[in-house]
Amino acid sequence: MERFSKLTLAALVFAGFAVTGCSDDDGYSAVDGKMPTIALEQSEVHLEYGMTANIKGKITDADGIRSINIKNSDLYLNKTIDILKIYGDSKTEYDLDYNVTPNDTLTIESFPLQITVEDLVGNTATATFIAKMDGDFTAPKFILEPNDEINVIMPVMTFKFSISDNKGITYCSIEIPDLDYKSEYTGGDKNYEFVEKLNLGDENRDYTGKIIAYDAFNNTLEKEFTISKSELKDYAKMYLCDVAEADLITDVCGVPMLIDHSGEFEYTAYYFNAAVGTEIRFIPQNNSYGPICFSLDPTNHELLTADPDQGEPLVLDKAGVYYKIVLNTKQGTYSTSTYTIDEAVDPLPAELGSNSLNTWWTGTWNPETGEWEGADDAWWQEFKVGIMTDNPRDVEPLFEYNPQNKHIIQVLGYELPMGKFEFHPHNWHHDGWWDYTTWKPEAATETDPEIWRYVGGVANPAYNNATTSYNNEVEVGNHAKLTIPKAGKYDFIFDMHLGRMKVVPSK
Repeated sequence: MERFSKLTLAALVFAGFAVTGCSDDDGYSAVDGKMPTIALEQSEVHLEYGMTANIKGKITDADGIRSINIKNSDLYLNKTIDILKIYGDSKTEYDLDYNVTPNDTLTIESFPLQITVEDLVGNTATATFIAKMDGDFTAPKFILEPNDEINVIMPVMTFKFSISDNKGITYCSIEIPDLDYKSEYTGGDKNYEFVEKLNLGDENRDYTGKIIAYDAFNNTLEKEFTISKSELKDYAKMYLCDVAEADLITDVCGVPMLIDHSGEFEYTAYYFNAAVGTEIRFIPQNNSYGPICFSLDPTNHELLTADPDQGEPLVLDKAGVYYKIVLNTKQGTYSTSTYTIDEAVDPLPAELGSNSLNTWWTGTWNPETGEWEGADDAWWQEFKVGIMTDNPRDVEPLFEYNPQNKHIIQVLGYELPMGKFEFHPHNWHHDGWWDYTTWKPEAATETDPEIWRYVGGVANPAYNNATTSYNNEVEVGNHAKLTIPKAGKYDFIFDMHLGRMKVVPSK
């Protein structure tokens, strides 16, 4: 199919039409009596909404330029550049450089801007600059992106990916040469989803492949991947999934939840179950159920299967408790046990909202008792923890307790703009002191935090003495560096006992 080239801008474009005045009320004399000349660098541009149209060109007139007017009623634009008023005198040459940004709330496809120049003796000339909102400078992007390396243990796998483009996907192909496989899409839809079964056979080997997609302006997305057909691997990471497959790619961070790699082919999950009937699965990839998903064997619920098309979810039947789930992927076995909220511990040194913040650290903190000794003259202030983006004086908004579980603190419905957002949980402090109570993500995962380590200087002594796998470990990583995909409201839900936080769109 033909691939269209990007916009090629024309060279100087001369356009205009003039009406010559017969008299000069201001007493200016004509030099040549000719109409002004407008030489635009380009008379037409192709933009996306929110982009700026730059009107540039040279205006000349031997009689002297009086004013330049730029007008478009749809943009409520009627701008006059009064040369005499600005410079105190006329000019015979003027370099026009004016920016217009159509608001993205408008839906008009084209904005013709009329440029009118008047000289000192009344001659006028006009030129038209057109901003067309049919440009495309944004490449297609993955909504569901395949991993760079895809481990498969069964002869047949379901290969999935989905992409989107703000204007439309003109072409997409997936090619796996060693399988003699190629699939192509041509269309114009804004979203394209690929789901197809691939027969890899019984031989253990690697297959390399490539995905290419582009839009009408040749903005291109490319992805190379390797499908590794092999025996079951001892995966470095395993995740607990408690959401529908589509929700695995709608979070900002924390979904699915990373669990412990507690031994060879062994993984241990700790999970607070809020309601009876929660369905969970375990996956080594973090964006889809397949190609490997550990769940219940439909023929024997005492065992696990790795087949995402056959397995059934493990259903948790006790509410308001923490589950401990140990699975062995090689043996296909699992076990479950529970413990109560009261048996769980977290590092929070005091109740949120209590008058317990020792502002100046007066006296001595005793980590064995969890109390300040010799701090009778301390300046006690309200203890509160929130989202810190800059310093402890500006902690906002504040976390509140989850009404069902005191170890979970949350901020619900927090309005965020699209783009980068950096933060970590920290207590408010009147004088801006750091690290009284604070968590930081592991440095290796700061753009997609999976574990939050407590690095505060003061902690609940029960947590410091705890023997769970989520004990206090100092981590030097700083803020979480999140990418907010779309402006809107988000929920921050932080289980302090587990050191796990999820940031998801509010429902």
